[in-house]
Amino acid sequence: MWGWSGGGAHVLACAALLPDLVAAAASLAGVAPYGADGLDYFAGMSQGDVDYNRLVLTDPEAARAEIDKDREGLLASSASDVAQGFASVSAPVDVAVLQGEGEMAAWLAYAIHDGLAPGSQGYWDDSRAHLDPWGFELADITIPVLLLHGRQDNFVPFGHGQWLATHIPGVEARLLDNDGHLTLTLAEHRIGEVHAWLSQRL
Repeated sequence: MWGWSGGGAHVLACAALLPDLVAAAASLAGVAPYGADGLDYFAGMSQGDVDYNRLVLTDPEAARAEIDKDREGLLASSASDVAQGFASVSAPVDVAVLQGEGEMAAWLAYAIHDGLAPGSQGYWDDSRAHLDPWGFELADITIPVLLLHGRQDNFVPFGHGQWLATHIPGVEARLLDNDGHLTLTLAEHRIGEVHAWLSQRL
């Protein structure tokens, strides 16, 4: 199995807690645990994400209210709106992806609409899951893990990938100078090699 961005932490949880079910796992641009020793969690993160995460930590009620307020606008957003929003805080390599054939922006818009359609609870749960204690230890991972992280990632900073690369037992870490956050999801770019790596470990 593999997970991207916030999904990286969930994949690592499965790797640690379900070794009988998961043969191998890959984390792409995944977050590291908040409060981890030796990690400046917010260094290199876009200011909007820093502000929101700090609000979750210091005033959960206000953060939840902000999600509820923003939900309607996100549900009404077009692919073009989503592309503009991401581009305003993205590295040039990710902006280029958004300005391509439009598939990435359309997919992001679809994911946002689909995820928020039932309500904002899932968004809130995910926000808490990244900042609360994870409930498992990376040291408990015994299955093969592949880690990919781009140096030009403005959403999950490169420092997270570096930290995970030194704390996941036996990890194969590919820390990539020319990738950002979105580039890792391109089938022709990185996903093909992730699938190949995973299939070799079945």
